Amino acid sequence: MIKYLIIFLLSGLISVDRNSALNIMISRPIFISMLIGIMFDNFYLLLLVGILFELIGLIDLPVGTHIPRDDSFMTYVTCLVFSHVNVDNIFKVFLLLLLVVVFSYPATFTESIVRKLNQGLYLKNRLKGYRFPITKVITWGIMISYFRGVIVYNILFFLLYYIYIQVINIKLNFIFNENITEYLILLICFVSGYLIRFLNLKSIIKYLVFIFGVMSAWYLI
Repeated sequence: MIKYLIIFLLSGLISVDRNSALNIMISRPIFISMLIGIMFDNFYLLLLVGILFELIGLIDLPVGTHIPRDDSFMTYVTCLVFSHVNVDNIFKVFLLLLLVVVFSYPATFTESIVRKLNQGLYLKNRLKGYRFPITKVITWGIMISYFRGVIVYNILFFLLYYIYIQVINIKLNFIFNENITEYLILLICFVSGYLIRFLNLKSIIKYLVFIFGVMSAWYLI
């Protein structure tokens, strides 16, 4: 019971750290995955999940007014599903990642709503003559962001979890490699390869770096 209470509290803190205050990096996929991995005794596998979403987050950067895909949410729900479902083959991993990407759209949309609400509170206080102390405006902004994490993250998790359970319970005549650790490591390598294109290097060097990365991952496997 205490474990799940901590998870609920964590979801709110993740949202606050990502949107409003703190900025102590607890919203990063690596931290989220390690903490949930420790809580559910699945550290190594969930660490790979965190690395994967860290790399995805590096592809979609918050440049200007652009709101990037909520990689914190994606990590949170993926780690919780891994902790409660026997995801024992590559096909199940693929389905999970597909659902997580789809559900990241409404999660990211609610982030834009929170930012607009916070901006609205500030503008009302400054431009329309309201006499709220600025500390009260900040407190309201943090509370809105906190409840956004607790409500949105967990409602979307339960919905995704229900859909995922229904899908994987269908009898499908597919045979896939059951070693999902290998699959996650190779997936991380290929996502890393996409990031290499942004380096200021010659193309041949980029390809050599990518090939070296894949060969190293294969050796580790």
